[in-house]
Amino acid sequence: MGGAVIRRSALVALVATALVATPQAQAAEPSPGTWLVSQFSEGDRLLRFPADPSSGDPGLTADGVYALAAAGVGRSTAVKASAWLAEPAQLQTFAGDGEAESYVGGLTKLALVAQALGQDPTAYGGADLLGRLVALQDDTGRYRDRTDPAYEQTNAFTQALAIIVLHRAGKDVSAAVEFQASTACPDGGFPIAFGLPACKSDVDGTAMVLQALLAAGEKDKSAAAVEWLVKQQQADGGFQAMEPPTNANTTGLAVGALLAGGRKAAADKAVAYLKTLQIGCTGPADQRGAIAFDSTGFDAGTVVRATTQGMLGLARVSLAEVSASSATPGVPPIDCTTTTTTPPPATTTPVAPAPGGPAEAPADPPLAVTGPDQAVPLTLFGSFAVLAGAVLLLVSRRRKGGA
Repeated sequence: MGGAVIRRSALVALVATALVATPQAQAAEPSPGTWLVSQFSEGDRLLRFPADPSSGDPGLTADGVYALAAAGVGRSTAVKASAWLAEPAQLQTFAGDGEAESYVGGLTKLALVAQALGQDPTAYGGADLLGRLVALQDDTGRYRDRTDPAYEQTNAFTQALAIIVLHRAGKDVSAAVEFQASTACPDGGFPIAFGLPACKSDVDGTAMVLQALLAAGEKDKSAAAVEWLVKQQQADGGFQAMEPPTNANTTGLAVGALLAGGRKAAADKAVAYLKTLQIGCTGPADQRGAIAFDSTGFDAGTVVRATTQGMLGLARVSLAEVSASSATPGVPPIDCTTTTTTPPPATTTPVAPAPGGPAEAPADPPLAVTGPDQAVPLTLFGSFAVLAGAVLLLVSRRRKGGA
């Protein structure tokens, strides 16, 4: 009699354990790439002003191409966006005509679009973007706009992008790297603007410059800059620009620099922060997948740019290596009924006590692991445990019948 009770108690405990191990449904997290694709007006451009269809923004559209490439989705949209950027109206406005006017920022961003999509930056919309860019380098190694000096807009960003696209094309960037490295501030960081009376390090500028210098193999100034950048990380894991708050834009850029500089732990913290800004399945349907600028939540005026730059961070990709070579043509649907499998908390299913003894507290389960490589083994383990319980029950009944 006592043996039968013990066997039944063991069976209850085993089945309860099986229930603990069996995965439960959990809503899948919406893809930021899917939300971003939905923001392309006419399917090929991002807008400076969301309510104004005529406000196509070439720079923001280029950022969108990099973001989709980094995320490995939306290649069809990225190709359409590139075609829009290569149209004469956008090309001339953004990069200049190549004669009277030529802009470093536009040339570099368009060249990177071409490179990310596997297109030819020397024949982009009929223009040799790299040839025009090389012609803008002065004797110091700096790239300057060809325009009225009052409208000169080059800075650490444009210099860094020039190094990145030319290095990706196999061009000599030694003079450009030397100039960029010479602009470091005494504390190790880099400023946005060149030639100011007092050098003030900036997180955005330093993150961009580091991606360029590290890609080009510079090891002196970049080492100090990595140290400076790590010290700027805030308690929440994010980074802020010239002033608070921590935000997706700055943090997204910082991740690529941190990884290039070998600071994985700091990059992991930054990525975790970016995930807190994602609009999930509990948010409004038209916002799901977006990445908010900061912790205040969705803001239509900032969310598109925040999503494009935040996606680079989530993908752990720097602009020096971003590529759509393996990107899928489309994007995954935002369907909050789609589920992944994760084990539920062990405390949700009590384990039956042995006769005469206290209930044994179940051990804490491992951290949830998602993905197809993990879901199948967990499911098999739960099924195996239930099957084992059924076998024990059958054996118990046979023994009782034969006793």
